[in-house]
Amino acid sequence: MVDYNKRLVEVDEVLKYLSEEDLSKIPEEIRQLIKDNKDKEYVWEYDDTKPLKEQNLNRDTIAFLSYLNMEYLLNEKQKQYMEQLHELNEKKLEEERAEKYKTGDLFKRNKMRQEERVETEQVQEQALVEYKESLFTKIINKIKNFFTRLR
Repeated sequence: MVDYNKRLVEVDEVLKYLSEEDLSKIPEEIRQLIKDNKDKEYVWEYDDTKPLKEQNLNRDTIAFLSYLNMEYLLNEKQKQYMEQLHELNEKKLEEERAEKYKTGDLFKRNKMRQEERVETEQVQEQALVEYKESLFTKIINKIKNFFTRLR
């Protein structure tokens, strides 16, 4: 789990910029666990001129920081608000997925595609058929032409 250890480096670096009051809310064993398990060779630096959003953090790092925030830093009212926000985001995501992958329309779309394939195959078959007059038809047409010239 090399990536996990790298994410812990990023988390530890961000935690350094917390106030002493907020940092003391996170249990010492959690902070020690982060320090003990982080990748010793990976270097990531926090740029204090940029807000946290612009730090180019990995998605796993953001998830870990969110967990620490929810579990240790927020009060009960803030936790409830964040939980409601997470639920709302999940509902939106589910609705978008449901809209994108409508199961009711799945068979209709598949049937339409199949009908389109059949139509194109029929057109291709029709386009490839070459009409040749039989010998008998050629003789009949010559006789007809001969009689129509005589009139």
